[in-house]
Order: sequence, then structure tokens, then C-alpha cells
Amino acid sequence: MMSDSQVYRRKVTVKAEQGLHIRPCTAVAQLSMKFQSRVRLRKDNNPPVDGKSILDLMSLAAGPQVELDLEVDGPDAAEAIEHLAALFESDFVTHPSPAAMP
Repeated sequence: MMSDSQVYRRKVTVKAEQGLHIRPCTAVAQLSMKFQSRVRLRKDNNPPVDGKSILDLMSLAAGPQVELDLEVDGPDAAEAIEHLAALFESDFVTHPSPAAMP
């Protein structure tokens, strides 16, 4: 079975004053799980972590104003990266689920 999924990459910045703590990590993981695509985040040159795992995201130890590399690939990657980037941009204010959006 061939896959025509494309890998989407974007830089995102942690705007939260407390950095990437449990609340934003939970928001990122919950949103990531709504998509079939694989979501990974990387800080500096460290190995990427699973965006669907709160513990993996916490391990980034990303403080305020830290820039992360967001990488998404899979059947709904284009939609997923837009929603995830918007979540970072909104300082982790949760948005309606993608399924509820027109």
C-alpha cells in the first residue's frame, strides 16, 4: 500500500510564561490524538518526542520563548499542523475539536 502523505514542518514558540508544563503538554497531546497523523516535536538537536505523549512532551523541558520544531506526517497532516501551530500561537487556549469545525 503506497502512502502519498507529506511531511509538514513548522517552527513553533512556547509563549506560556511557565514554559511547556503539564497543562500545555496535555493540550498538545489531546489535540494531537484527534489526528491520525504522527506528531513529533524537537528541541534544539535533541531526538524528537511523540506529540501524543504528555510525558514525552514534558521531557522537552521547554521554557518560555523556546522555539520547537513541529513535524507532522500522515493522512491528515496538513490539517493537524495548522491546528497545532494555532494552539501554540494562542498560548495553549484550547480550540474546538477539528471534527466540530466546519
